[in-house]
Amino acid sequence: MREERQQGVEPQDQGPVSYRVVGFDELDGSAAEHYRRQRRRRLLLFVTLPGLLLGTATVATAYGTGLVGSDDQTECAPITRPAPERDSFDIQLLNSNDTDGLGTDVARELTLRDFSITSVGNADSSVYVKGAATIYYGPEGRDNALLLQKQIPGSKTWNDARPGDSVQLVLGYGYDRMVKEPEPPLPAPSEITLNVYNTTWKEGLATEVAGDLKDRGFKVKATGNDPKMSFLEDEVAIIRFGPEGQRAAKRLAQQVEGVQLQKDDRTTNKVDLVLGNKWDDLKPASQVPEVKPYVRPAETIQKPCTPEGS
Repeated sequence: MREERQQGVEPQDQGPVSYRVVGFDELDGSAAEHYRRQRRRRLLLFVTLPGLLLGTATVATAYGTGLVGSDDQTECAPITRPAPERDSFDIQLLNSNDTDGLGTDVARELTLRDFSITSVGNADSSVYVKGAATIYYGPEGRDNALLLQKQIPGSKTWNDARPGDSVQLVLGYGYDRMVKEPEPPLPAPSEITLNVYNTTWKEGLATEVAGDLKDRGFKVKATGNDPKMSFLEDEVAIIRFGPEGQRAAKRLAQQVEGVQLQKDDRTTNKVDLVLGNKWDDLKPASQVPEVKPYVRPAETIQKPCTPEGS
C-alpha cells in the first residue's frame, strides 16, 4: 500500500496564511453577479423599511383620532328642544369693558325683549372678558344661558356651578351688538303710567284730560299745573319721557293729534303729557290704532352634542 507520506518524514510548517482584499473588478463573472444581488437587496430593504414603518404609524393615528373608521359609528348631533320663557329666569348684568353706560343700554334692550334684568353694574377690575360676552350658569340654568346666548353674537357660556337657575351676563371687550329682532310692540295703555300737566289758563283741564285717558285704559298718577312752570303758547301738547319710556310715549302720542315728543334724562318709564295753549281734545277713539295682543313666536335652543353615556 502506498503511503501518503514517507515514513519518518514530518510535514513541513507552511507558515501563517495571508489574505488580500479583492476589488470588484477582480471578481470573476459568477462572483460579481452574486455581489450585485446582495447589494440590491440591502438597498431595497433600506428604502422600503422606513416607508413601511411610517405608513403603519399613519394608519394607526388615523384610526385613533377617528379620521378612519367603520361606517356604523354613531355620530353625535346637537339636541334641539323648546326654549324656556324669556321672563322665567333672572339675569345679573355686568360690564367689563371701558364703554360707559353699555351695561345700562344692553339691559334696557333685553328688557324690551322680555328678559328679566335684576341688576346692572360694572365687573370687578380683575375680571377680563376678551370676547363679546360670557354667560355664567349653574346646572339648573343651562337652558337659560343657551337662550340668552342667542341674543349676543360671539358670546360664550360657562358652567360655574352656581345654585339656582339665574345667570350672570358679563359684557366683554369684543361686544359689538345684539342680534336684530323685529321691533317690539308698543305697550298697551294698561301698561303705561303718566302724569297730566296743564300750562294753559283753563282751570281743571288736566283733570278733564286725565279722566278721558283713564277711560281709554291709561294709568294716571298725578294731575295739575306743570311743575316746570312752562307755557306752551303755540303747541298742542308735548310728551316728556326718558330712555325707558320711549315706547310708552309713542303709544300715548297715538291719542293726540299734533303732539310733540321731548326726551329728557329721567330714569323711569313714566311719561308726562303737558297740555299747551292749542289743546283741543283727544283723537276720537275710532281713529286710534287698535291694540293687538302680542304673542312671541315659540323659540328653541340647541343643547351641545353630548355623546351617549358621557
